[in-house]
Amino acid sequence: MINSMEVRMNRWIYGWFALGFCLATAASGADYASPDQVIRKVRRLASDHRGVKMHVLAQTPGGRQVVLLEIGSDRYDAPAVLVLANPEGNQPSATQAALTLSETLVRDWTDLNHIKWYIVPMVHPDGHARFFQTPSAENFGNERPVNDDMDDQTDEDGPQDLNGDGYITVMRQKHPEGTWLAVQGGPLMKKAERSKGEQGVYRLFPEGIDNDGDGLINEDGPGGVIVGHNFPHRFAYHTSTGGPWPASEEETRGLLRFAFDHPDVVMVLTLGRTNSLKTVPPSSQQAEAGGDKYKLPKQFAEAMGLDPDTEYPIKDLVEMAREYTGYQELTEDMVLQFLGVGAAVNPNPGDLPYWNEVSKRYNEFMKEAKLDGKRLDPPDSPPGSVEEWAYYQYGVSSYSMDFWTLPVKEKESKDKKGDFPSPDEIEKMSNEDFIALGEEKIDAFLKESGAPPQFKAVMVINALKSGMMDTKRMAKMMRDNQKKEDTGGVDEADQALFDADPSAFLEWTPYDHPTLGRVEIGGRRPWSLLAPSAEAADSLIQKQLPFVRELVKLLPRFVIEPVEVSRVRDGVYRVEAWVRNQGFLPYPTHHGVRCKRPVPMVMTLQGDGVLPLEGERRIVLGLLEGSGGSQKCSWLLRAREGTAVQLEVRGPAGTAKTSVTLKGGAR
Repeated sequence: MINSMEVRMNRWIYGWFALGFCLATAASGADYASPDQVIRKVRRLASDHRGVKMHVLAQTPGGRQVVLLEIGSDRYDAPAVLVLANPEGNQPSATQAALTLSETLVRDWTDLNHIKWYIVPMVHPDGHARFFQTPSAENFGNERPVNDDMDDQTDEDGPQDLNGDGYITVMRQKHPEGTWLAVQGGPLMKKAERSKGEQGVYRLFPEGIDNDGDGLINEDGPGGVIVGHNFPHRFAYHTSTGGPWPASEEETRGLLRFAFDHPDVVMVLTLGRTNSLKTVPPSSQQAEAGGDKYKLPKQFAEAMGLDPDTEYPIKDLVEMAREYTGYQELTEDMVLQFLGVGAAVNPNPGDLPYWNEVSKRYNEFMKEAKLDGKRLDPPDSPPGSVEEWAYYQYGVSSYSMDFWTLPVKEKESKDKKGDFPSPDEIEKMSNEDFIALGEEKIDAFLKESGAPPQFKAVMVINALKSGMMDTKRMAKMMRDNQKKEDTGGVDEADQALFDADPSAFLEWTPYDHPTLGRVEIGGRRPWSLLAPSAEAADSLIQKQLPFVRELVKLLPRFVIEPVEVSRVRDGVYRVEAWVRNQGFLPYPTHHGVRCKRPVPMVMTLQGDGVLPLEGERRIVLGLLEGSGGSQKCSWLLRAREGTAVQLEVRGPAGTAKTSVTLKGGAR
């Protein structure tokens, strides 16, 4: 049995092993596959292995191809997994992981030959290509020309490497309107906190000049849309990266076309920055209503004594629903989802137990692999993400997975303050439990936790009651505030990077700017927070990819058992068959039922000279829960004794067949 000291030592070894060489070549591009090299590797896999095909889904504005590798093309009735790598273009390790997964599937994981794989190593090739460009800069858009500043020119005011060091970094200028401070005279910067008596000294600008003479610097550089922000779900208009409308980009449309043309996809796995396996998405987000007033379905309106033809404001409907059901935790989002309006933004309650169990297994796997050391949290899914689209609109199980973020130095825990609950304890409390603490104790707790003076217990209690806040979000806010205290106001990621590798920050060097005058250029090297060295990435990928193998073993798997036959009278037989889902995950997902997207499983009955007196030859199955969920199908058949009847279940989750002979004594 591993003792606690050994566990701590293993975590320490992993953290410093990762730090030791993750950062040194992060921005060099050495040994990562460029877009052209990715295409060559995909073509080679397709030509060298039977049952492997390459498909071209789209061409980017930069003239690069979005390619898909189909592994198991001869498995016509197999469930399929769609793997989408590097949708934001800023994770070369994700592209490397997709290539490694493809090579592993055709070489080693032959026991998974009942599954078809669709793997896209570069969802966003133009963004991936920018990792290899000089000077190095963090610009992830495709090469669609975009007039960001709405003048008469396009892409005319981009960054310049003014000091010739090969990096696009930051310029700082001392100015009376400055809002930034240098931290202890070193390379780190922080926002001045006036509430703590801090006065700003510097203004910050991206490195470059005002090319178009409009008084702004680098406001209209090259680079357009990030494909991973351009999918239809929760799309954000009027942003610099999302595009003019959902699926405005050919890359996005190519992927959507492929997905809709392939209903055999039952799971989507996104490899990138986010990780919904490590942390299940929260269930307390607020949906945006599609209008101001809504009608209730007739049966519910009549049951509540309301006019079904009258439109009611959403806030009134929430209050009426709470009064009618007695459930005070009802939120606007719940009512909107019940009415079928507004974007779904929370995992379906029916899917959450499965998602939580998958997350638990993932975190246990990471612990066993000694990869559970403290690290920066992966970011939440951005608006217009492909992973959210796959779940909320495509309707299948959708998970995302990252491979690296910076390790964080372990600090002495400050979670517990006096007799007040810690963030971990609050996270485990229900809203009602926290409210039960009472106003006096909550006010004292807020003061002790460093909340703003205007943040009172009454506000918190009302937010908890209305669903605008829950204890999980409160715990996160407390942790974020603690992180800010721990870093002295410095961005947590910058502090972690500096702790790991101070050389990732370039020293501030003076420069005479043509319009700003005396400035200093320096700051964080591009890509140092996003990409470890290729060598380090390969090591982490090899340790984490085996979980993909475990994940796909959870797919729904249908069988037909038992089947019972009884003779009602001569030439008439009763056949009863149970379709069972022996996989872990349900099919379809509970949210898939709501969005009516996944193709259903279908039971069919065939036999020579068989005439159904009751029951249909083709029965569309409903949702079958995982781990033994079942649906009974029954027929009354006219046929000769000894006739063979074939039963088959077919659909995206695979195929199951059985045959029975009509015989037996009377009941």
